Amino acid sequence: MNLVQKFKIKSLVAAGTMGLMIAAGTLVSCVDDINVGEGFLEKQPGVDVTVDTIFAKGENAKRFLWHIYGAMHNPYTYTGAVWYSSPDALTDICQSYCGWHNLGKYYGGDLTETDQDNGGFVKFPFIANGDGNNRAGIWRTIREGWQFINNIDRVPDLSETEKSQLRGEVYIIMATRYFDAYRNFGGLPLIRKDYTAAEPVDGRRASVIETSNFIDSLLQCAIDEPGLPFYIQDQETNAGRMSKGSAYGMRVKLWNFTASPLFNNERPYLEFTRNEENQNLNQVWTGGYKPELWDKALKACEEFFAANQANGNYFALVQPTGTSEQDYCNAYRAAYWFRGNSEKVIEVHAGSGANAWNGDWNIEGMDEFGMALFTLEFMEMFGMADGRNFPYDYVFDTNNPENIDIFVDRDPRLYETMVVSRKNLVEQYSGLSSVEMWEGGNIDQLGITQVTDNPWSTRLKMFKYLRDNGYAAYHPTCYGYIRMADIHYCYAEALAQTGNLQKACDEMNKVRARVGLGKIEVMNPELNLTSNKDNFIEQLLRERACEFGFEDHRWYDLIRYKRSDIFKKQVHQLRMWRKDENGNKMEGANTSLQPGEPWPGCIYEKIPCTNNIRVWWDIPGQQTSKWTDKWYLAPISRDEINKGYGLNQNPGW
Repeated sequence: MNLVQKFKIKSLVAAGTMGLMIAAGTLVSCVDDINVGEGFLEKQPGVDVTVDTIFAKGENAKRFLWHIYGAMHNPYTYTGAVWYSSPDALTDICQSYCGWHNLGKYYGGDLTETDQDNGGFVKFPFIANGDGNNRAGIWRTIREGWQFINNIDRVPDLSETEKSQLRGEVYIIMATRYFDAYRNFGGLPLIRKDYTAAEPVDGRRASVIETSNFIDSLLQCAIDEPGLPFYIQDQETNAGRMSKGSAYGMRVKLWNFTASPLFNNERPYLEFTRNEENQNLNQVWTGGYKPELWDKALKACEEFFAANQANGNYFALVQPTGTSEQDYCNAYRAAYWFRGNSEKVIEVHAGSGANAWNGDWNIEGMDEFGMALFTLEFMEMFGMADGRNFPYDYVFDTNNPENIDIFVDRDPRLYETMVVSRKNLVEQYSGLSSVEMWEGGNIDQLGITQVTDNPWSTRLKMFKYLRDNGYAAYHPTCYGYIRMADIHYCYAEALAQTGNLQKACDEMNKVRARVGLGKIEVMNPELNLTSNKDNFIEQLLRERACEFGFEDHRWYDLIRYKRSDIFKKQVHQLRMWRKDENGNKMEGANTSLQPGEPWPGCIYEKIPCTNNIRVWWDIPGQQTSKWTDKWYLAPISRDEINKGYGLNQNPGW
């Protein structure tokens, strides 16, 4: 079935049956048994599953909605990642040492548009029903969303308020799926209804502005639903459901992306390079720099905060209960991980246990197979506990005569993000009260860093979500699709881009204060952050990396600012050696501290990552970067383009 046919899905009313593909649980009612499985609503013996069956009862309709929720993007599920791997491993904060991961198509630079045909190698499949691994394509979710909206009024045992709430939730889910595709492909076909089989559907891509306005209209539909609450009050059982606050927050993310330099610039990021039908740069470009788009992004932020204030300021940064380092770590942990708190504007839940393939197992798998190794560059992004930027880059590749411990008094988010060398841990790691990351130290005894080509060879192991090697199994993953920290950072960015740098610093400082950091402009006066916009934006991208590391943000931050300079830089590992009494490297199989020994001075070396070299990197004397700006957006399926209903390829592919 081609994409035209996929768009021309039979109306539920006209066809009477549902033949869509879904991966979910089972719908069961006291009258009709309805399975939700590989064949979507599969008939039980003797039961005709029709639109009347589904929308005859509120419980059935709600279970259909829960299934639609299940298609939301979550980078920690097997079905939501880049075949196990994270897009962060395409950036400077993370490196994959796994030899069989499918990020290899990016590392090797040999991704093609035909790889998109089955969705298996790319960050987001431009296909209708998902791929062979049950990843839900955007169009399936959009189709099901319109089917739900068109039929929910038929349900007899739901109140008008309940129907209104459910409709609002569906509008937001559709908006998130459109946004997922928009930030990977640019302008998209706009599907405004559930089409019947006989209706012609225009499959051409809309412009960047038209696509943004369409997504915005979906969000406005949700906001206009009188039954949709501003926030979900019953977080115990309903955490993760959409609300008006979710719609306002999604609007902030939408216009922040549209206003960013990827689309909003004097020139397009790349011109078309071959004669292709229907080439249209407005699908990937606003046609010139439009400052009013930053005004629109700023307005979206102000509307969010105004609506939030009018509703008791429910959405708020999770705050620490004290001023200790562990208090700060705990607050940050609750913000990025735990479910049902004020931090989560939109949260997506993953399964666990029997549903591990769609849940927390994938984070453990990324860690276990070396797909999520944090880089030395990432470690250095985290500043000091007082709010200064990391000042010790000069220590690497020296004898460290001052015996500086680069891991002391750092931004608490560092300790919550990765395992680093530390003494007297408040929370033990794998039974260790101290972690010795130098060669031959006690972390080697755990079998984590034994040889240089071991998956853990960057020596900066993931702590976020996993904590003590698999702790996530006891705290199911909650993906913060939009967190309050993101709203504050988007507000800071819009303020900076519209000329109010002092207020931009104030917004950034609200997030930093959660972990006890001093004011960014005060602690780093040499950056002139209240007068130098370029320095502020650079600092903002750094802050976003520290706050959202391994939360599927870094890739999109770098592409929307077109940071090819970062993509071209080879990333590095960390090597540490304990010093002996003469100040030299202590080498050997076991250099662990003995009882009573003081914490030693160390030598730190910055070593280029050489396992899974990326062709994007510019390595002097070895290779010239093969980066091209086509990588800022993903390729569209060549198979779909060849069907001739109006799709065209992104520049460069």
